[in-house]
Amino acid sequence: MGFCRSVAITTSLAICASGLFSPALSAQTAQNQVAIVSISPLDNLMKDVNYLLQATSFPEMGGLFGMMAKQYTRGIDGTRPIGVSVSLAGETPSALIFLPLSDRQQFFGALAGVGIEPDDLGDGVFAIDAGSQVIYAKDSGGWLFVAQTEGELDSVPSDPAALLGDLPSRYTVAVKVDVQAVPDELKLMAVDQMQKGFDRASEKASEQSAEEAAIAREAGQAQIQQVRQLLEETEQFTVGWAVRAEEQRTFFDAGAQFLAGTELASQAASYKDLTTDFSAFQLADSAISFHYAAEILEGAPREAAKNSMRTSLGQAATMLKKQANMDEATASLLTDLLNGLGEITIKTIDEGKFDGAGSVILGDSLRVLVGSRIADGSALAAELKKVAAGLPQGSGAPASFEFDYAEHAGVDLHRIRVPIKTNDRNVQRVLGEELLVTVGTASKAYLISVDQAGDASLKAAIDQMKGSLGQPTTPFDSVVRFGQILQFAQTISPNPMLSSALNTIKQYAGKDTVTVSGRSVERGGVYRFSIDEGVLRTVGATAKSGGGGF
Repeated sequence: MGFCRSVAITTSLAICASGLFSPALSAQTAQNQVAIVSISPLDNLMKDVNYLLQATSFPEMGGLFGMMAKQYTRGIDGTRPIGVSVSLAGETPSALIFLPLSDRQQFFGALAGVGIEPDDLGDGVFAIDAGSQVIYAKDSGGWLFVAQTEGELDSVPSDPAALLGDLPSRYTVAVKVDVQAVPDELKLMAVDQMQKGFDRASEKASEQSAEEAAIAREAGQAQIQQVRQLLEETEQFTVGWAVRAEEQRTFFDAGAQFLAGTELASQAASYKDLTTDFSAFQLADSAISFHYAAEILEGAPREAAKNSMRTSLGQAATMLKKQANMDEATASLLTDLLNGLGEITIKTIDEGKFDGAGSVILGDSLRVLVGSRIADGSALAAELKKVAAGLPQGSGAPASFEFDYAEHAGVDLHRIRVPIKTNDRNVQRVLGEELLVTVGTASKAYLISVDQAGDASLKAAIDQMKGSLGQPTTPFDSVVRFGQILQFAQTISPNPMLSSALNTIKQYAGKDTVTVSGRSVERGGVYRFSIDEGVLRTVGATAKSGGGGF
């Protein structure tokens, strides 16, 4: 669908904040520079590494790392960043490393301690025997430049730190790639290699039927076309890792900025002013919560999303046919349901808007709450009624249905009861003797709750939703609160490992989450994966104790 395609595009290129892309940088960057690697000043790097080792319960490693780093980085200025400029000469990459010097003799002395003796060639240039090859270094303007050939040192930047922009202040380590600086022939070569790999895989898939092969071919060609578009329309992308000890977290950013006037830039722009009608379904006290929103532009983006949806439906139908333990009637019923849901989704794509949110609540039992936009809620209810009519009836039925049993604030409510056939006491405790699912359908929405207590939580969310329509939102956000998950797991199936982990993470209340978030920026966006200190300490302590996990 269009939303998934847009998220795949931005995630695969790792969309990044506009502050990472400084127009002033281009004047200082060589024309053939394709990438820049930024490493924060050594003093900051040491603090970040020590914090992580402390946070993961390995403080002794911090002391060892500190001693080694101090020994081998003597003469390096710890207040200025380190960088690597990667350039292309035709198809051949080369790297120019620049190290901030406070005392060259001290640094060379540190190298001598490991058997490396730079050979002075004059004019501040040195040859260094690195074992398998000789590399060259040049002392200029308080920086030591290192390259593979002496000729690469003929002209070095007077202020290499300017090439890094604000990356050192944002990230501990970061890489930025200028996609448009990559020669077109290399981009074409990459696409051609993908095509050849796909063709070889298709030739080997002799067990596929003609229908399966056609579906796989369509999906493969769509992926190749997407990569081609990304290479053509992406201006630059950046990935970075940062530590925020004062905020008790570490995070990874991945992002891209697209060329002005391109389809991808237009799609990214459509994410800037998103709104949601389902904020009531993302509960702040839940163990897991998420939301998503997207606008799908008319024309090619919507057609691509619909084609992707049809391909996925074809693949799902093929998988159903291969289920040996499924009778023909059940397979036919599920195939019809998939096709019906697919048609509803395609209509939703045609309307150009996706919007939804959900939560998993862990207390005495498991509760789930989900709400999402849909083109036709009554059509979804009709599909469910078809399924109910096609299933066996009576006491042995896999599920019982009660349609239109109530109406609440303009939402039709339907109830599904699924017997839980298991002797596992833990499963029974979590889910009860039956799974009680309440489905609400409105003209442009479907709402779902899984709750042993009934439909009260869904009705409360509906009431709150009616008063919170059109709230500003971001493209994506998800939160996992590990403290609640561990507490629930310990309640259901207690063991010493869980107890130890729970005692650790309780010390970091409010700092026990893992989040994935996405937001739009100028001609692009940023996706961030963030881990709180409580999670780091719990995982580290468990691994150190020999548990290796939960």
